[in-house]
Amino acid sequence: MASWEETPVEAVRVVVTDLPSSPERSAIEDRARRALAIYPGSTFRNLLLDWGIGKVRAIPGVVAVIPELTPGDTGGVVITLRVTFAPGTVGPQPPSFPYLFQDADSLLKLKLRSAGMVYANHDAWYGDPPAFVGANPLADAPSGRGWGTSAEGYTELGIQGIGPIGPSVYAYGSLSYILSGTVGQELFTDEPRGFGGIEDAFAGIVTGKTWEDGSRLVVNLTAGRQPFQIADGMLIRLGAGNGFERATLQLNPRNAADNLFMAEARYNTARLQLFQLDPDENEEIDTRTIINGVNLDTGLGTATQIGATYLNVPRSDYGYYTFTAVGTRAGLNVLDGRFYWLPTVEGVSGPYAKSEIAYQWNDENSFPMRAWGGYGEAGYTFATLPWRPTVSYRLSHFTGDDPDTTTYERWDPLLSGGTPEEWVQGINHYKMFQDTNITASRFQARLRPAARWELVPQFWLFSASETNNLGGSLAQLASRPLGYEVNLTAKYFPSRNVYMQAGVAATFPRTGVTDAILSGLDPWISASALIRLSY
Repeated sequence: MASWEETPVEAVRVVVTDLPSSPERSAIEDRARRALAIYPGSTFRNLLLDWGIGKVRAIPGVVAVIPELTPGDTGGVVITLRVTFAPGTVGPQPPSFPYLFQDADSLLKLKLRSAGMVYANHDAWYGDPPAFVGANPLADAPSGRGWGTSAEGYTELGIQGIGPIGPSVYAYGSLSYILSGTVGQELFTDEPRGFGGIEDAFAGIVTGKTWEDGSRLVVNLTAGRQPFQIADGMLIRLGAGNGFERATLQLNPRNAADNLFMAEARYNTARLQLFQLDPDENEEIDTRTIINGVNLDTGLGTATQIGATYLNVPRSDYGYYTFTAVGTRAGLNVLDGRFYWLPTVEGVSGPYAKSEIAYQWNDENSFPMRAWGGYGEAGYTFATLPWRPTVSYRLSHFTGDDPDTTTYERWDPLLSGGTPEEWVQGINHYKMFQDTNITASRFQARLRPAARWELVPQFWLFSASETNNLGGSLAQLASRPLGYEVNLTAKYFPSRNVYMQAGVAATFPRTGVTDAILSGLDPWISASALIRLSY
């Protein structure tokens, strides 16, 4: 389910709606933009947007600020502030829901998220669930032939805020509780379930300085339960587990790690992050993984962006399997490099390209581990055509294990995931074959039939890197061709606080799967619809 939290900001627009174009209007828009203090290339955080809106509302003459969030051309978020200005008006307007207190420097607000979804599968697992999840002890009554329909929902309620504790020093925090539930036939079970627990529980301190030439330094220290993401999520996207006893397998409402310690500094377009991440895994399959890392991004918000990440896993029970030995993730090292070329301004025709490559090694196991993963993506936005299409092609590759070598080469997907536009590679196919031992071609279009609508059709073609798939849902494949998928997602953004989505997907097996199972397999069809409220 789409969520803007932790995604990159592609563009920030401020529009004074009730003044004609003039130097006065331009000056007000510039002042509002500086007060908001959110810039292209920064990471979107809902709390900081609310805080910035409070600063804009405190500008003399501003009587209303309406924020709009819409998808950008390359998968980020575009922030538009529509400002109503009345000369002579002094002081901000009284706060209203969800704000409990708000002035030019401080904010205290309720956090409220709630969503409901209906999800239907026809011939899930290609109509043969024992072949794919028969060995999974958590799949006690999986969906299979025919239709299986489920309904799920969640509500998260909490309180969060930010305020000054010294000159140019601010403290912030968030505390929330989430309830979730599922009824009906979902992928692994038909048992009704409900679950509740703490979601957010974090605090931090942020400070900064702006020089006369416009240079900006921001330093952020934070700790606690909160989400975290690196780049577009190939390495780290999902901080928490969903499904099974926690229900809401498809909505994926939980994303806060058990704990994140992070020191972050950003100077103009460069950002350095030092962190330790303890993901909130499902209790039944908790691997006790800890990830230490350093992440560097340069050129944020510019046409050329370069990033690098190093990760180390000092502790984990996550298993690596060969035909003769068993190892774990503990001791894993990851070195990752990224290059983005984004020369086109949001809303203007032009090309873009992204690439990322990562190397994994582990010498602390019963066998040496060496693996590679990465992708290349190229696209073009046709801003003058109807529906402003952005078309793209992405080729990704994650190595599998060659059983004829003494080295273990199967890529460890870590905390990859998100949406089909990120690292859920195929709405249905991803549930059978995740981001390891796979080569995937994705053909995608982003279509905008109206300002608040987006349609995203995709075509996927999948192949295995190795026929040995030990550790996956099918331990041995007959050949490398896995399957292909066609899907369509429709998104509607009626306001900043309301989001609606519907989707359909059809997935078809290829010879690597059909010849391995040797039973009649049928296409997997799925359909879904959801609505989400977020404050």
